[in-house]
Amino acid sequence: MAKIISYTIFILLFVTGCSTDETEYFPEDNVLVEVKAPQTDGWSTKDYINTRNYPEKTTVRKEEDGLNIKIHTLPDTKGTAKSGINTRWANMEDNITFRVIAYKCADAANISTANYAGYGDYRLSGSSVQTNKKLSLLIGTYTFVCYSFGNSNSLAGFDNSTTNIPVSNGQNFMICIKPNISINKAEDSKYTLDNIVFKHLCARYRVLAKAQSGRMSNITACSGSITLPKKTAVYSFTDNTLNVQEENTETVNILWNNPDAMEVYSEYIYLLPQNSAKITVSLDFTVGGKAYTNKSITADGLTFTANNTYYSSIDFSTDQGYIVGGVIWANGNLYYENNEYKFFPNTEDFIGGTNTGEIFYYNALLPYPSLKTDPVKTWNPANDPCSKITPANTWRTPSSKDFTKLQEAGYTIDAASESKKGFKFGNTLFLPYCGYLQSKVSPYYKDKDYRGLYATSDYKYIFVFWNSAYNGKAGCNMPNDYNCPWDAFCIRCIRD
Repeated sequence: MAKIISYTIFILLFVTGCSTDETEYFPEDNVLVEVKAPQTDGWSTKDYINTRNYPEKTTVRKEEDGLNIKIHTLPDTKGTAKSGINTRWANMEDNITFRVIAYKCADAANISTANYAGYGDYRLSGSSVQTNKKLSLLIGTYTFVCYSFGNSNSLAGFDNSTTNIPVSNGQNFMICIKPNISINKAEDSKYTLDNIVFKHLCARYRVLAKAQSGRMSNITACSGSITLPKKTAVYSFTDNTLNVQEENTETVNILWNNPDAMEVYSEYIYLLPQNSAKITVSLDFTVGGKAYTNKSITADGLTFTANNTYYSSIDFSTDQGYIVGGVIWANGNLYYENNEYKFFPNTEDFIGGTNTGEIFYYNALLPYPSLKTDPVKTWNPANDPCSKITPANTWRTPSSKDFTKLQEAGYTIDAASESKKGFKFGNTLFLPYCGYLQSKVSPYYKDKDYRGLYATSDYKYIFVFWNSAYNGKAGCNMPNDYNCPWDAFCIRCIRD
């Protein structure tokens, strides 16, 4: 009998010594932990009651190509939830993964590797939760550490030899600590953990790209990056703090989703909290059909606080003219006066006469009536009057293709600018009904206030538009057989 008892004790010791995992050690006493769909407390609105509390940081940069760039950074009130409203994750973004770690203690201050009890991984699916890794516990009192990186990526395996989690820029790190949770034996051996409300420990940031109203048409492409101090951080379970350290710099990409408007927001990126940050935003974008690359601007002295949302407004502007159809159109028509080439100060300005310095024959360097020889038929860039505008060789006479792109941008008939009427192209550039000059027999200026005729750099091509008062039906076209070499026209110069 003694041998049987000894043998039985040996078997029990052997079996119990095969496992160090508590969930397997007493399988009949374990309770399966299930979770309800978590919530987030939303992005804080406390700093937005008066945005003057956040000092606006503004930097302006003028480019040689005629583009001006301004950056200013402010709290993003449009990107925040209303104060006091909890938003279910299911309503924000589906398929989010999160983790629940259990420690057998009553509060976070007593969390240690010694009282680690296990973890479970979960994925939000609509209003329900899928279990990727089960968590089962013995009855007792626990503190749960719940965290997520705000995306659908599978979480890396948890190393229970530490009570920290590394965090970096670009991660939407969220945390919820639930202390003093008592798990008791239930009939179905299950416990439901609910009221998980995550709080963001990062800052949310995006870029607003803005085209200048009245001078540019829509932004139709945009991408870029932000260079900022590289931050690494470690979140501590025991003191519920995110300890941030700085290292050199790093670059994070910024993306837009098919922009097509005057003002376009990027997707959000997530930044670790930081004070007195210096950031450089570099963008490739298309505005008014004109592509720009590697346009960058820097702002410094910025503060990004956890659980807050910010944006930098990148304002594009120009005082050189109007960006539409892929080029910059000058502020006004070209004219020549006192041995100097100039632009009229306003887009609607023209005089409309025979000796006004604003009417040019094809590829004539000087305006009518300076030309004394027969008109030429081949374009010579050296005789382009637009190229004489200071700085030299910056501007040129538009080609027929340039006017075609302008026409394709759309137009408004009989638009008005001050007291003049004309066409407005791309809802941006106004060209007046400036008429033209017939001069083969005797100088005669005609069609002013009815038609606009503009010279191109292509022989026999004239860009012309007219209202219904001209022939009963308004229109816009570009005849390619205009064989009247003694006619002279206004020029609206462009720059690439």
